[in-house]
Amino acid sequence: MPELPEVETIVRSLQTNVGANINNIEIRREDILRLEEFSASELQDKTIKSIRRRGKFLVFEMGRNLNLIFHLGMSGRFYMLAAGEKPAEKHVHVIVHLNNGINLVYQDPRRFGGVWMVRDPEHFFCHMGREPLSPNFTAAYLEDILKQRKAPVKNLLLDQHLISGIGNIYADESLFAAGIRPDRPAVSLSRQEIKKLHRSIRRVLHQGIELRGTTFRDYRDAFNESGGFQDYLKVYGRHNQPCPQCGKPIQRIRIGGRSTHFCTNCQR
Repeated sequence: MPELPEVETIVRSLQTNVGANINNIEIRREDILRLEEFSASELQDKTIKSIRRRGKFLVFEMGRNLNLIFHLGMSGRFYMLAAGEKPAEKHVHVIVHLNNGINLVYQDPRRFGGVWMVRDPEHFFCHMGREPLSPNFTAAYLEDILKQRKAPVKNLLLDQHLISGIGNIYADESLFAAGIRPDRPAVSLSRQEIKKLHRSIRRVLHQGIELRGTTFRDYRDAFNESGGFQDYLKVYGRHNQPCPQCGKPIQRIRIGGRSTHFCTNCQR
């Protein structure tokens, strides 16, 4: 699933389209529309005022309470094509035709993502937790949401109501960087461990963005190109491979239904 670094990479790649007008929106599957507070026709000739990310969501703001929101689900892609090109892949559900000669293509084979046409994005996102790269995501905030909770710490990192944007890959990598087992009860973490985890989360996410995300099979950036963070993963997806720190085999367990990777020697 595309997580914060992948969606942020796409957003940064799309910034050249801010200021372009929408000629029309081609919707190929009506069931991909999860919410329609206005019709797609209202977006015709509207100018893209900004393109931003909230958690794992991609947000196009056109002003006048017109916002087009995408989520890539488990296997979705969002990329640019020249207006004369046709998407080569199957399962293209939405194409946004712009007046700058660019088409924005949304593809999602498994359709776990979706499209929302929203008047008030702040209300739409009001249930979501803090952005882990924002100034208000402090070590004190992390301590506040972890203390007195007996759930495994990884489960809380994945809870989008608490922290927005972290998924399976970056949770495993952050916990490894902090030396904390993913199945530790959150309440058992000391203040120093929480501070280290806070630093590790931000560092790992920044590195993921610098390397333009993680590609195993599906993820591509807005230029339809693979990311590079997969070449730097320490534990995620490396079951039975040697730990890069101690050489012991990386273990895999399931926590909250999620496949989870960690080192039993380096993480306590």
